[in-house]
Amino acid sequence: MKKITNWLLCIAAISTLMLGACKKEEIAVAPPVPGNEFMTTVKVRLQSTTNPNDTIWAAWRDLTPDDTNPPDTSMAVINIKKNTTYTATVHFYDETKTPVVDITPEIQERANYHTYWFFQTGGIIGHLTTTATDHDTNSPPIFIGLANNFVTDGTVCSGRLEGVLRHQPNSKNGTFAPGSTDSDVFFTLNIIP
Repeated sequence: MKKITNWLLCIAAISTLMLGACKKEEIAVAPPVPGNEFMTTVKVRLQSTTNPNDTIWAAWRDLTPDDTNPPDTSMAVINIKKNTTYTATVHFYDETKTPVVDITPEIQERANYHTYWFFQTGGIIGHLTTTATDHDTNSPPIFIGLANNFVTDGTVCSGRLEGVLRHQPNSKNGTFAPGSTDSDVFFTLNIIP
């Protein structure tokens, strides 16, 4: 009888241990925050609102992001006319892949995590107005900056236009500060007759 009692006690102890081992504590897990996008090329397309034939593409490339070679800025020149309104769109690519990967849809898909900013230096200050025309689904909506209006006044001048893509997951608030920088490029911009 003692053997049966010991045997039953062993079975009860093993069962208790097994049941206890299967019981897991519930843990709330937040989805991982998406990391910065990898891109080598930023292109800006500008089209006159009154003359569709007046369309400009400018491209800034850095095909060696490890800084072994300087970026190729030979195509990073924008010549737009004075007293003109242009629609401007910004496009992002990874040209280290074959075929080239267009990253723009991914950034648009994560619009609530991104803002694109334009900064002016040189003679174009005060003669070029840039206004974002696209917005995300935040409440209230916050601009994205991949679609814009560029408006020039009557002054012929030159300067530099810097474009910065900010990566702002869970912190986007319509200001530049939160988050980190995905891309920081510059274009020579000339307002011509």
